[in-house]
Amino acid sequence: MGFYTGRSGKLFLSSILTTAPNPSEAQSVLKIRDWSLETTLELLETTTIDTAVKRYTPGMVSSTGSATVMYYRTEAGDVGVQFDQLLSKVMKTSNDGVSESDRVGMVLRAGAQPGAGVDVKDDIAFNAYITSAGITVGTGELTSVSLQFTVDGAFLETVDA
Repeated sequence: MGFYTGRSGKLFLSSILTTAPNPSEAQSVLKIRDWSLETTLELLETTTIDTAVKRYTPGMVSSTGSATVMYYRTEAGDVGVQFDQLLSKVMKTSNDGVSESDRVGMVLRAGAQPGAGVDVKDDIAFNAYITSAGITVGTGELTSVSLQFTVDGAFLETVDA
């Protein structure tokens, strides 16, 4: 039985996804502190006036998440995605605003185990929009960038148990 810690987690950024990806280290966000994902099911009430208990049927599912990445500059030899590639999807320097071209493919990895020549990966893959970004600067603290995102469409891959 394998357990994961936060050290084994990763976030990968890519162009729009159409199938479950196998992300490379070049797509990995270099310095990530944490990520989270929440999926919510809306329940539609089907109770009729002649019943004493409420009844429901499944409605729509939506997912949102967040990530905290470190504010840093890449150095020679660094392979991966710098935080500003996420930040630029919502913080614009033009009057054009956010468009469908700012949608990103994301893969959240809970962890990975080296197997017999094949890595077993616990990935969640989807397309999303970055909906919020904030930069936090504090005395004695590392500068960080907090991001919120909303999943657009169905998941392309979920954790394989």
